[in-house]
Amino acid sequence: MKLRHRITTTAMLVAGALAISPAAFAQEFVKVDDAARENLPAPQFVAAAYGFIWVALLAYVFIVARGLSRTQTELGEMRRRVDRATGGTDPR
Repeated sequence: MKLRHRITTTAMLVAGALAISPAAFAQEFVKVDDAARENLPAPQFVAAAYGFIWVALLAYVFIVARGLSRTQTELGEMRRRVDRATGGTDPR
């Protein structure tokens, strides 16, 4: 029963696709001479995009460098605490 339903459905779809006339698909190109155009200032947009990317990149590098500096400071403090707790001997 299912197979008969699938075959019937497929046959109907194929018949419907073949029934559409080729003229319905044909479209003719018509050139428009005096169309209103929208002028976008592309160079300004490109410059603004590049500027934004550079500012974002520099901000990211600044934030990462600041975090690295804090981490190095904390690591130095931890080493001093370990040295004090072990009596100044190197555990390595």
